[in-house]
Amino acid sequence: MDKPRGQDSFSRSYRFFARIEYILLHVFGPSTGNGRNDPRVRNRREYERRRELHEQWLASQGSST
Repeated sequence: MDKPRGQDSFSRSYRFFARIEYILLHVFGPSTGNGRNDPRVRNRREYERRRELHEQWLASQGSST
């Protein structure tokens, strides 16, 4: 498996800015909506998706050595 890049990257900068965005949405964002339209939920889902891809990549690296 290739290392996730671009829209699937889980770099330190992505993690940092995702957390900042989540905090800003929590403080200044819209009130909580339903799961599909709530930007905080969308942000968290994207974070989890990228983390899972990264963990899969790490697992494939461990098994190939």
